[in-house]
Formats: sequence, structure tokens, C-alpha cells
Amino acid sequence: MNPKERILTLLSGKVPDRVPFAHCERHLPRGEKERLARNMGMGLLCYRPAHVESMLNVEIVTRSEPNKLIKTYRTPLGELTEVISHGIGYGAALFGRDWKGVQPIRTQFLVKEPNDYKVLKYIVENISYKPYYYPVEDQIERLGNDGIVITTMPYEPMQRLLVEWVGPRIFVDLLKSREQVEEVYYALEKKYEEELFPIVANSPSEVVLYLGNIDSILVNPSLFEKYYLPTYKRCSDVLHSKDKLLDVHMDGKLRPISKLISKAEIDIIEAFTPPPVGDYPIDEALSLWKDKIIWINFPSAISTALGPRPKVVKQYLLEQLKRTLPSTRVMFIASTENFVPEDNMMAMAEIMEKAELPLTEDLLLRIQNNI
Repeated sequence: MNPKERILTLLSGKVPDRVPFAHCERHLPRGEKERLARNMGMGLLCYRPAHVESMLNVEIVTRSEPNKLIKTYRTPLGELTEVISHGIGYGAALFGRDWKGVQPIRTQFLVKEPNDYKVLKYIVENISYKPYYYPVEDQIERLGNDGIVITTMPYEPMQRLLVEWVGPRIFVDLLKSREQVEEVYYALEKKYEEELFPIVANSPSEVVLYLGNIDSILVNPSLFEKYYLPTYKRCSDVLHSKDKLLDVHMDGKLRPISKLISKAEIDIIEAFTPPPVGDYPIDEALSLWKDKIIWINFPSAISTALGPRPKVVKQYLLEQLKRTLPSTRVMFIASTENFVPEDNMMAMAEIMEKAELPLTEDLLLRIQNNI
């Protein structure tokens, strides 16, 4: 099988020839070893939007300073300002990252006091979504059989408030000004349901990513149950009517919300990160989430932080493969967050090239003896 066939077979509920292995395109600098790893079967995951988001009746003024953007949103109800810090190459490098693959960071959020929510609600009510399928269509054609294209959506409404617009103060506001927070939340949920979900459901790709970045340190069980499960249900209903799969990026500590995740109408848990970075072993996750496919992110503490350590990487990967046996509902991803040292990426590819299905302890032992 080629990488695309391997991944799509997994997604269809059937068993591919071996455990799928892929890398996120945005974290994969091109070069000799990258080409070699792909020739060994490493697929590509390419993320593309199928929509254009516009803010009507809102004037956006951007001022640039060294490694900093100051954006002011002017509305009839007032104005809000955010400050974004970024590395060298932001705007020129891949997918909104700098030359080192690092995303920009908001150092000031739009909402700084409770009265700002009325301005933010006005902005949300004036967001418009229109279909634009070219990025997905073009990448599907270019990619061929080398992997799959995933249609991307923005963050879930509460996650967008937390990550993009309000920041940590949202936890105080949910206690003291919940009604104002929820007015924005429900306005954005309504906008998604009426405009965005139907657009992405008609995208030509098989999988749609609801952005996520879920971590129970920030999204506790009560928040997850009240503000996340309902939007997953509404989104999946629309996607499933068009035979699309719902993918959510859950790369944080998940044990406190693991039982709620089992109830979530999600098809794919993307970027699941085992210990030592995550807090939930993959064998426990597979046992609890019986109806879900899990895309496993190789923890950066092993793949990246220690530099080139191919032997360490191989041993860790074999241990994780053993935990997934018979390994028919998983795919391994070299990294969903970092550039990986090339020697470590090759170490992964060498193991995964031999990870034939159905995977057994005897086969893993033979692979280990050969390394």
C-alpha cells in the first residue's frame, strides 16, 4: 500500500498492510533524509482551509514593530487591541510560523475587562464565512498518493475565546461575568452552525479538523462537558451527513476528561501524546475510546528535546507499539508540534517500515533484535 491507501484504509475501519506513519507537512523541512523517510513509507498530513473568514463592518488597523504586530479592531461600539509577538521569518515561512517552525504568541488579548465582551460580540456577529475549496483541491491533486489532505476549521467557540481573544482571564470572567462570556460563545456557535459547518462538510477531503489543542489543565471536565461536547455533536452531525470524519487535536493531558472524551462524537483523536509529556497511556486510551481512531504524536521530550538520539527513539517507539497491540486503530505521527532531528525521524521510519499488521509481540521482538 502507498501512504494514502494505508491511512484511508485505517479510517474506513479496515486493516492496512502496516501501521500508518506520517509527518505533518508544516513540520517537515525538505531534504535528502526527508525524501528517504518518505520512500520508506512515511506519509504526509497536509492541512488546508476550505473557507474564507471575513469581519464585516470592522476596521482592522495593523502596526508592525520588530518581532511584533499590534492589531486594533475598530467597531461602532468601541475598539479592541491585541499584540502578537513572533520570530524571524513570520509571514515568509510556512503556515504562519517563523523559520524555526514556531507559531506567534499573543502577549495581549482583545478582552481586557468585562465591558470588552460587548465589542467582541459585535465582531463575532459580523464574521462571515464563505467557501473557498481551492487550497484543498489543489493540495489533493499535488499530493497524490503521498498522504492525505485535512480540511481545517478554527478553534471551537470556547477554545477560541480562551486561546485567541481572552486568554487566562476567561476563567475569572466565567465566574464573575458568565453571561457576557456566553453571549459571545453562543453567537460564535450560531455562526459556525449556520455558515461554517455546511462549508467544510462539502470540502473534497475525507477528514475535517476542529482545531482543538485540548488540554485538561485549561479545559477542565465541567468546561469540556458544557462547552465542547455540544459543538462536537452539532459539527459531527453535519459532517457525517456528507460522509466526512471529525478530527480533534488533543495533545495535552487528558486523563481528567478521558471519560467525557469517550462520549464525544469525534471520529479521530489527533495528536494524542503519551507520557512523559501526556498523562494517559495509549493502551488505556484505546481500551476506553473503543469507537475512535487515535493518531499518536511522538512526544517532543523524546523526539526533539534531547537532540539526535535514534536508539532512544527506537526503543520508545517499540514500547508504544506494544501498548497499541493489535495496532489496528492507530497511526503514529513523527511530530504535530516540532521540527524533529533528521536522525530521529529516520529511526522512526526504520521501525515503522517493519510494523506489519496484524502486529504481534513476536514481530516486535524480531524488530527489536534487528536494531
